[in-house]
Amino acid sequence: MDAGTIWEKVLEILKNMLDSSVGYKVYIESAIPIKNDGQSFTISVPISISKNMIIHRYKNAIEAAIERVTGKSLSLNVIVSDISSAPKPNEIIPEIKENSIITENSVNPAYTFDSFVMGSPNEYITAAAMSIAEKPGYSFNPFVIHGKSGLGKTHLMHAIGNKIKELYPHYNILYATAETFTNDFIDAVKNGKTIEFKKKYRSEDVLLIDDIQFIQNKDSTQEEFFHTFNALYSSNRQIVVTSDRRPTDLKKLEERLRTRLMQGLTDELSVPSYETRVAILKKKAEFHNIYISEDVLSYVAEQITSNIRELEGALIKIISMSQIKMKKITMDFAKETLKSIMPENGIIKITPEIIIEKVSSFYNISKEDLTGKVRTKNFALPRQVAMYLCHKLTKNNFVSIGAIFGNKDRTTVMHNVRKIEKEIEFNEDLKSDINYIINDLESV
Repeated sequence: MDAGTIWEKVLEILKNMLDSSVGYKVYIESAIPIKNDGQSFTISVPISISKNMIIHRYKNAIEAAIERVTGKSLSLNVIVSDISSAPKPNEIIPEIKENSIITENSVNPAYTFDSFVMGSPNEYITAAAMSIAEKPGYSFNPFVIHGKSGLGKTHLMHAIGNKIKELYPHYNILYATAETFTNDFIDAVKNGKTIEFKKKYRSEDVLLIDDIQFIQNKDSTQEEFFHTFNALYSSNRQIVVTSDRRPTDLKKLEERLRTRLMQGLTDELSVPSYETRVAILKKKAEFHNIYISEDVLSYVAEQITSNIRELEGALIKIISMSQIKMKKITMDFAKETLKSIMPENGIIKITPEIIIEKVSSFYNISKEDLTGKVRTKNFALPRQVAMYLCHKLTKNNFVSIGAIFGNKDRTTVMHNVRKIEKEIEFNEDLKSDINYIINDLESV
């Protein structure tokens, strides 16, 4: 029997055997099996306190569990090492290959603190991020960055990773979206590679998880992330998470996970001020080595107020059209180029297309599934919400809304809208979700 299989069975025994579940989770569960040479069984732990606690408090219990599993009396050997540099197991926990279910996810070198324009509303959160990078695992752990889409949460997260990489070259840093974490876990369970999965995610010095809201309603994924969180946190490994809302507002996230996320520092990345938006545009123009007059930059900053991604996208459109048409970037040229995306009278018109995009993003499903004919529960509720919002926020009638959602008939759309109207009267979670989407739409 290989070391990994033995250790999995040992953990199951210990989980039911030990009086202290805290001790099990903090000191034993995070251990990695290294080898079984027939005489001894070696495990690796990340810090010396874990080794001392296991040897002085849990060694006999672990050896007894190993004997129950293997039928042999093996002595327990505990080593302390950075898991990434620990000896490769001889028998299992295979070395990760290029075609493994786990992919290497590193930070984007373009996203640094130097390229992040913080501005007055975000001075504190940027200072906190820098502090974390200077002393990962100790300053603020976990660090949760929340805010609406397009404000730079991912940029700031990568900036932390890049600075840690610069200051601590030997640190292992893993960036993954919540969707990637979920898919990796599903594949690991499916292919019998949970040991490999745990080894990968629990052996990092720094774990960066983007868009944590996407693991809501995924019970098994939440369970696995909870244990991954505990394993890293107990050994002072830095955890950084982004979310579109405060953890307390993620109602479909398990309470114990929300509590864990709130035990460090949680801060909001705010909408940038006018001065900050102009500074962002200047830095973007400098990056592309092109001069754009102050009045053009001011015009763009005045028109696009709530989303850095759209702000930068507008500038890129001006630059690219200037190069394609070989024309100088003047105010008239900028206005003409951006005419199709600029709001009228300062207000962007909410359309069914924008609603579909926001709802599909919120529920983490594709636009095709949202507007298609699949009637499973995962798609039915988001589709009903989207129809309700189209009815509430646009001038489209039930017939035109039905045409957008897979040629549904008028009565079907009306039934779905009425259903949501009734449900939000008593379902506070659904009401909160819809209000969040509406606020997001109105801030576009």
